[in-house]
Amino acid sequence: MTVSGSSDFTRTRDQIIKRALRLVGSIKAGETPDAQEVTDAAEALNAMVKRWQKKQLHVWAVAEATLFPQASQVKYSLSSSSTDHATETFYETAVTTAATASSTTIAVNSTANMTVSDYIGFVLDSGGIHWSTLSSKTSSTATIASGLASAAAAGNAVFNYTTKIVRPLKIVDARRYNIASAQDTPISETQGALMSRLDYMALPNKTQTGTINRVFYDPGRDTGYLHLWQPVSSVRDLVKFTWHRPIMDFDAAGDTPDLPQEWFDALAFNLADSIKLEYDVPAERAMMISQQAAQYLDDVSGDDREGESVFIGLDMQP
Repeated sequence: MTVSGSSDFTRTRDQIIKRALRLVGSIKAGETPDAQEVTDAAEALNAMVKRWQKKQLHVWAVAEATLFPQASQVKYSLSSSSTDHATETFYETAVTTAATASSTTIAVNSTANMTVSDYIGFVLDSGGIHWSTLSSKTSSTATIASGLASAAAAGNAVFNYTTKIVRPLKIVDARRYNIASAQDTPISETQGALMSRLDYMALPNKTQTGTINRVFYDPGRDTGYLHLWQPVSSVRDLVKFTWHRPIMDFDAAGDTPDLPQEWFDALAFNLADSIKLEYDVPAERAMMISQQAAQYLDDVSGDDREGESVFIGLDMQP
């Protein structure tokens, strides 16, 4: 017996659409749908996947990200166009020679992980982070587009990253990352790091600085907003968090799904189920499509959960 040795089977957007159109009888095997049919089906496919997001059917899209706080700032916008800074992947180095205010070329330990046009942030002696973009580099210097707002001593941390995160659908956990020790600390294990809107709004003083103990996330519509309590007086810690990112869109014919291989049947049959009312599908066939679509979705969604620890204890409060 000979096996292929590969497990990279995939489907493109238009291959999924063609299968769905065959299921509803719009085209036969080997036929090509017209452009309007593809456009309409692509719209339905994207809408269907967005609807699935609300069912939290996306364990593969749970990701980790880091927010870079600023001194005394309470509220941070989270989106790809935000002026605040949060990313999935960042790199850290340090200033090697003290830099004065307005400096644009700063000596650093290493630029190996830096790319021109990266966002780059320098922890300042004043306690904030000066953000700019990387204009050029040598092996030991970084030249930035806008000069430092104030001085940065030797040893101060320097962060760089390429891409901001998109709006999180949900934030499920948060930790403090201490810059000096490079250690994570769960935020308020006893009370729960994530606050409800009502609990956050009930806080009497949201601007009093201190240690970050709680966070409240408002997902908004186009931009999410993360609120820190308490805001920091100077940047000693970053905030790492676990978030649910949106499932990526099908924008072009050759786009592959932002879903695992196991979901290909569910995609095709549920798309057929979504568009069947737009086609003259006989009632019996329509019912068969619906039943099969539900079965395929149930098959894959049943395993779309992470294993989690469960703790049971006694409530000793009166």
